[in-house]
Amino acid sequence: MATSQICLGVDDLVDVLDLLKRCGFPKANWYDLGLRLGLKKSTLDVIEKNHPHDVSRCMTECLSQWLGRADNVDSRGGANLDSLSDALRSMNETAVAEKLSESVITVCNYNHCIFYHRTSGFY
Repeated sequence: MATSQICLGVDDLVDVLDLLKRCGFPKANWYDLGLRLGLKKSTLDVIEKNHPHDVSRCMTECLSQWLGRADNVDSRGGANLDSLSDALRSMNETAVAEKLSESVITVCNYNHCIFYHRTSGFY
């Protein structure tokens, strides 16, 4: 199994949030990202209703659901860096997807991934 296909879990939430921030993903696009990652519209609507006008919290909750493999996440490739990159590309967030691919190395130990940014070290 390729390193980027190893499933991530909810424990990786902060790392994924940091990764997307460093790659320049706009949090305002969380809803579209969630759909493309395999979350149902109804799930995203509940997140939006529970956290109106708080895109940061909506993004966090969206990624938490994805990492928890809710809804149709597994049919979209699961919670891994490959499916995240594919979702970004399908949104025309190509620059973000490329930066993700270029700047991330995963070091895996028992399916737990530590993200490493080549220019800034561990975070």
